[in-house]
Amino acid sequence: MKAVYRGPSALAVLVAILVLGVLGAILSIGVADRPGAHLALAIAGAAVAALALAGWILGARRLAAAGAAAEEGRRALEAARAEAAGQATAAREHQERGRRLAYELKRERQWSRRLRGQVMELHERHAGHAGEDDIRTLVLKVAVDLVEAKRGLLLARTDADGDGRLDVISAVGFESDAARSQLAQRFAEEVIEQDTIVREDRPGDGASSADDEIHNLVAIPIWIRDRFSGVVVCADREGGFEACDDEVLLSLGDHAGAVLHNARLQGQLRASHVATIRLLAETIQAKDPFLRGHSEEVAEYVGAVAARLDLDPARRERLAFASLLHDVGKIGISERILLKPGRLTPEERAIIDLHPRIGFRLVEQVPGMEDLAPAILHHHERFDGSGYPGRLIGEAIPLEARVICVADAFSAMTEQRPYRDRMSLEAACDELERCAGTQFDPAIVALFVDEVRHHHRPATRGPVATALLDPDLEALRGPGEPVLGAAAAVLTDNLTLLYSHRYFHESVQIAVDRAAVTEVPFSVALVELADLGEVNRDAGYAAGDAVLQLAARALSRVAVRHGAVACRLGGACIGLLAGGLDAAATAALEGELNAELQAVPAAAGCRVAAVSRRPDEGAEALVARARATMGVLPKVHVSPWPAARAADQ
Repeated sequence: MKAVYRGPSALAVLVAILVLGVLGAILSIGVADRPGAHLALAIAGAAVAALALAGWILGARRLAAAGAAAEEGRRALEAARAEAAGQATAAREHQERGRRLAYELKRERQWSRRLRGQVMELHERHAGHAGEDDIRTLVLKVAVDLVEAKRGLLLARTDADGDGRLDVISAVGFESDAARSQLAQRFAEEVIEQDTIVREDRPGDGASSADDEIHNLVAIPIWIRDRFSGVVVCADREGGFEACDDEVLLSLGDHAGAVLHNARLQGQLRASHVATIRLLAETIQAKDPFLRGHSEEVAEYVGAVAARLDLDPARRERLAFASLLHDVGKIGISERILLKPGRLTPEERAIIDLHPRIGFRLVEQVPGMEDLAPAILHHHERFDGSGYPGRLIGEAIPLEARVICVADAFSAMTEQRPYRDRMSLEAACDELERCAGTQFDPAIVALFVDEVRHHHRPATRGPVATALLDPDLEALRGPGEPVLGAAAAVLTDNLTLLYSHRYFHESVQIAVDRAAVTEVPFSVALVELADLGEVNRDAGYAAGDAVLQLAARALSRVAVRHGAVACRLGGACIGLLAGGLDAAATAALEGELNAELQAVPAAAGCRVAAVSRRPDEGAEALVARARATMGVLPKVHVSPWPAARAADQ
């Protein structure tokens, strides 16, 4: 350390006085011959010495003060340098940590992008319905790769098999059965208990061969919608997992949870989508028994041809779904046409031809099924342009529609129908080839026929495993009844939708038999539209049908109020059977019927008669008496039928 001058010592002051004395003596010798000079010189010398000494002391003190200030400055500088060095070191450490975190975050973002990309690729490869197991394995593989581990397990918090252990839902990198790893279970349970990341460089001996493969590990919690869902265990990283930042590892768990949750939602959404399609397909089968199994068979043929066309998975799936729903529009067609045992009239055929358009309108309203609509709309187009509804030609017809057209025709030809026998597979193939280029796409026919003849022979159709095959439902189906309620439809009048004359007479007989035991009165009312023939002649049969329908609705309202049964007895006659009415109530019923009919705008006089059953009177006698009573009654004229309404009919 450098020495610092701290001021004059006592020795230095004494020396200075001696020097000044000597100087004074010398001066006194030079002026010794002058009187009084000795004293003056002595005084002057002393004064000079004192002044010199004072100046010298003052300078020495200033030098000492300057040296002390310099020393203090030096020390402050050294302290500043030390502080600056510490701050520089801290800055370097902070910068290094920032660089490391930036690197880890960059890796995290890369991992996130990579995971999303691989999930999307997986969905595209599997036509948007990759299995949940595939997603889990993909998440685990990317996580293991991110932390530079060799092995990994994905454990769910749930215990689906009830063995008291966390379920291992995916494992990668293990040569042995990873589900038996006790180490993974132990550290996963520790993560659950502590709700934090757990690292271990020396996990110890395990109880299984899978444990022997684990030399170090990290267990990371997975959260899904703020609920602890599982654990990712990564094992065997070179140098251990201490270098892996907690924030990055937790973020990894969060990303894994988000992807797994999204995969679960996607699976639920897809299950709902497929269930909707299955529901619609089975609804078609419930509507038309001749289609039972038809859609499935068409889909089977379509799938085989789609594979030959080398379509991408997403388009192949759309084609399969469209083939299942190609006849969904028949929901809007009356069973009286669909179930007709004979050939259809031109009018009925025109109604049947509307089913592609009805199906198109139905399907395009369902989110996620819009892409199926064009194939459903055009599956009855013909290759030469003579089909319907768009009269499209050749390749202007969507490919999916051309494939479904061929498969649909083949399935219909090889199916038994009430009006014709089924064709053999070979005969159906010959018919397809005969119509190739006119009705069908020749290229599709060639693939289809080759598939049927050489590769794809569907089994003889048996019961189709659907929700409709319910023993309790089948027990309610009458002998030979194609769909539930078909037998009852026979007892319904097509025009008025009232019960038929058969139902009326059977109901009157049942009421007579019941009255013989219970003595409960009942009445029969008849209504005749006497001038209906004139309406048919003057305004047309459509106008006459409209009169019948309006009168049927009026009588139905009365029947509802009295708990009665309304039936069309044929021609222009409608009957009511009402229980529990005495003579006075029967007369009131007749007046009520007349009042309702007054509001019917029809140029047709009507007669109304209501009679109560007499004791011991049979069913036929009661109806005959009602007819006789009605025959002698005057016609009640109602409001005229408007000419404009007749023209519209």
